Amino acid sequence: MSAPKKTGLWSIFASHSFYVRIVTAFVALLVVTVLTIVTYNYRQNKGMVLGEGEDLMDQISLNVIDKTANFLLPASTVVEISARLVRSGVLSAADPRQIVLYTVGVLKSYPQMCMLFLGDEHGNYIRSWNQPDGNIETRIIQRQAAHPSDVIKYCDPDCHVLRIETARDFKYDPRIRPWYIGAKTTKSSYWTDLYVLFRNKQPAVTAAYPLMDNRGKFLGVWGTDIELAEMSNFLKKLKIGKNGVAFIVNAKNELVAYPDASRIVKEENGKLRPVRVEELGIASIAAAFREYVQTGRHKLVVESQGQRYLASFQDFPKSFGAPWKVVVVVPEDDFVGAAKEIIRDTVLICLVILVISIFLAILLARAISQPIKHLTKETKKISDFHLEDSPSLKSRIKEIQLMGHAIAAMRTGLQAFQRYVPAELVRQLIQTGEGATLGGHKRELTVFFSDIAGFTGIAEHLEPEALLLHLSDYFDELTRILSDQKGTVDKYIGDGIMAFWGAPLPDADHATRACQAALLCQARLQVLNQEWAAAGKPVFPTRIGISTGETVVGNVGSSERINYTVMGDNVNLASRLEGVSRLYDTQILVSQATYDRTAHAFWLRPVDLIAVKGKTTESTVYELLSIKGAGEAEVVGELCREFTRGFQAYLQRDWGEGVKIFGKLRKKFPHDVPVELYFHRCRKYLQKPPGPDWKGVTYLKYK
Repeated sequence: MSAPKKTGLWSIFASHSFYVRIVTAFVALLVVTVLTIVTYNYRQNKGMVLGEGEDLMDQISLNVIDKTANFLLPASTVVEISARLVRSGVLSAADPRQIVLYTVGVLKSYPQMCMLFLGDEHGNYIRSWNQPDGNIETRIIQRQAAHPSDVIKYCDPDCHVLRIETARDFKYDPRIRPWYIGAKTTKSSYWTDLYVLFRNKQPAVTAAYPLMDNRGKFLGVWGTDIELAEMSNFLKKLKIGKNGVAFIVNAKNELVAYPDASRIVKEENGKLRPVRVEELGIASIAAAFREYVQTGRHKLVVESQGQRYLASFQDFPKSFGAPWKVVVVVPEDDFVGAAKEIIRDTVLICLVILVISIFLAILLARAISQPIKHLTKETKKISDFHLEDSPSLKSRIKEIQLMGHAIAAMRTGLQAFQRYVPAELVRQLIQTGEGATLGGHKRELTVFFSDIAGFTGIAEHLEPEALLLHLSDYFDELTRILSDQKGTVDKYIGDGIMAFWGAPLPDADHATRACQAALLCQARLQVLNQEWAAAGKPVFPTRIGISTGETVVGNVGSSERINYTVMGDNVNLASRLEGVSRLYDTQILVSQATYDRTAHAFWLRPVDLIAVKGKTTESTVYELLSIKGAGEAEVVGELCREFTRGFQAYLQRDWGEGVKIFGKLRKKFPHDVPVELYFHRCRKYLQKPPGPDWKGVTYLKYK
């Protein structure tokens, strides 16, 4: 970053950083104030407009309900009155001509009813039907007459007969029709489900009412058909914002009426049926219905295709007699679009004012904020103990220059320091907030010890410098693996490495991570030893011991120099397990506690029941072989399972069974030292059993 030219107004403000901060704070306060006012006004205006929009939607819903009720309820009233007229004797159901004249007169008075009819328990049927051309069709079916007949008459509006047709098949039987069965079953006013008239492909419903005599005996049913196209025409004329829509659905989510009448009927397999809401193919309506079904709320705000919609679901009153509801769906912008435009204009005016106010402040703040941002980034890197060199900072502000020099000096000193102290350990101590004070605390940890087998002999045949370089490569490879697995490398002890998991940062999977690290170390060494052998360098076969348990962890040392380390029986056990592994020719030995925490994830087998020197209690130690699910998992799994069975037979003094198990394993794993060891142990004890105090414990005579 190049230094700005120190002239004029810039030179005045560059030496007054506090003044720049005040200017910046003032501008920020101005921005917050303006935004608060704009936001408040927008929310208030939006709330008012949406409130008015909801009121409008409620009024529309009530208007639709009233219109529908006025359109349909006369039909329900007519069939009920007709039944009462017959019961009171004013009309005679036995006089078809009288019934025909009555039905024709009613249809002329109520144009929304296209058909009025009466059916009785004998299958007799009398119907009048308003034709689209203004003529009238009547039909009289008499099944119980001396001469059954089915006569259809076509009349002009004045009831003059135009032609007559007769039928003899009597296919139409009112007693099996839904309107008849419904009224007969409910014994009250009844509305049928929505259906589609094939003659004009328009939805319709039937209102029916039972005909009873004075003693309450059921005689028949009065019914009337109402075409609903007029309701769709009414909805089409409604104005709801710019793009709002209102429609009526029944309990089956079928469209009763919709502004576009052509969309509410569907032909399927040669039959016509009402269209369901989800079949409309309108995303906003489908989204509103999904939300309504999920929440049961009658007023909703939904999003569809990036746009918000207001939706209202209003049930028809129970007195209406049919479970219908009015649905209104309107884009939110139809109501708040104007408010948004006003707010946008207000924001533009405020932005012009703000630009004038903050232009100079931005120029001044940038000259200070950029160097401070750079310094903050550098100190953050140092606080995380990332000490890579960074470009030098240039600034005309004296305080920033001094801070930059101080940070550079601190980085240089810490770069030298991190060669003596593991950088990852320092990062973790910084994260946990542990200070450099003497003392420690107990915590469950997993401790790792490694050692190169036969290192003394290797060292005798190498020059000191070559040995140190070769050993450094070895340490570098293993340390990288341990650090990648979140381990803390404590120290290098000659050719050995001591590490632990679970501190300074807590780690619930410390045992699993340690085992994973050990397997990765051995896998990496297998490759490295091949490369070193090919290059004429000595190989480093390595033994590893791992133990999990309560451990003292903390700072130990003097007031002049301290070391963050671990100590205790758990540490000693890990060290001894590494040494014990030479007896069994194993690469990785773990303690019982480690086994208990990792057996679900790794293949392990018991190696022996031992009591190390200085301990009176015995403990089973296990060899860590592989992670479960690895390439050789099935073979390794078989070895672990069968070896464990043989080991249990051995401890239970069933040496004959042990000989059988380990004998089979010898054939399949001829070079496995623990298998060979236990085969000979079992065979020896089978021939010469030990005393009754034998527990199978191996007592180690060295640490």
